[in-house]
Amino acid sequence: MSPRTLVIWGAGRIGRGFVADIFHHPDWEIVFVDIDQALVDALNRQGCYTIFKMTSQGVSAVPFAGGFSAVHTSNDPALRDLFSRSDLMLDIAVHAPKLPQVADMLAPYFTLRAETGLPMDVMMNVNMTLPDQAFIRLMEERLTGSALAFFRGHVGVTGIAAMCISPLATDEQKAQDPLAVQNNGYFEQAIDETRLTCPPPRLPRLRLCRDVTREETRKLFTLNMVHASACYMGLRLGLSTSYDAASSPAMRQMLTCALVEASFGLSRKFGFSDEEMADWRDRVMALLDNPYIRDDLPRLGADSRRKLGISDRLVGPARLCMEYGGRPEVLCQAIRAGYEYENDDEGTRFVRSIVTEKGLPAAVKEISGLTESDPLYDMILNSELIGE
Repeated sequence: MSPRTLVIWGAGRIGRGFVADIFHHPDWEIVFVDIDQALVDALNRQGCYTIFKMTSQGVSAVPFAGGFSAVHTSNDPALRDLFSRSDLMLDIAVHAPKLPQVADMLAPYFTLRAETGLPMDVMMNVNMTLPDQAFIRLMEERLTGSALAFFRGHVGVTGIAAMCISPLATDEQKAQDPLAVQNNGYFEQAIDETRLTCPPPRLPRLRLCRDVTREETRKLFTLNMVHASACYMGLRLGLSTSYDAASSPAMRQMLTCALVEASFGLSRKFGFSDEEMADWRDRVMALLDNPYIRDDLPRLGADSRRKLGISDRLVGPARLCMEYGGRPEVLCQAIRAGYEYENDDEGTRFVRSIVTEKGLPAAVKEISGLTESDPLYDMILNSELIGE
């Protein structure tokens, strides 16, 4: 039997260093698709790269060789060939702001796929709230007629749940291999088998579940929440990395409290038991305690416009906590600090411009989607700004 094809759209740290690692198996051929021509050429030229797995036990350099190729997003003949293959699965591994651009590029190939009548599935390795629903909306805006009917009836789209952390490779690692990537060696990725239209992949590190939304939301509202909180509050305390934040008694206490606040809503919304959430909080903090993962705090807070959004990693768990009668005091402190965060990225510059020009109350309304009638609105405005 010939191998199935996995197209990984986005050959960055997650696509190359985590998803490909899970699907590196004789039953699968991996094809990276990326907009960076130099990266595509280097992957094809080298035919291998190094994954540095940074676990709490140490660092291991794992060679990734064979079974893959790379295609540029402008290579229409190659992409038409890929999207005409019978056993095709697509993984989208890009930053959330790039998703509309990716949908634009994919629309013609879903139209082509509709002409073949061959079903396919899509995995969403995009760090955002409900990425599967966001992608479906984007494609439904771009497809018409028989292509839209095909997409709705024959394309399965699932979110994913994984606790993979992938900081930038160090200069030393890049000296060994310019294509090097690193991650925390997380052992699995979960997808929702109920949303697939094709036979589910059977791989040792791919876990099939029946409700991935509850798992991906828990991850976003805990691990990603802790990362953003560590940045927005930690920088104000003079900290530099995620490991610094975990090692600071004051910061660790705040992060632990924020996790408890998030757990309050998550357990009531999704049915996680108190014991499950206690174990989960320990797992999240253990990831921060990894001395080999020292993620720069400014990177973890970048694009604050998105991260301060109403359903994202800070306001999302704070609203959920309040919905069930809790008081997200530390989460509100983190949100308040997020509005003071400075970075050169476009999203953060936008947040700071609104705060500067219109004031914090207007910014909370515009960026976080809250109004005076929402009790969370007042909590944020009245929160103590840490470090002052």
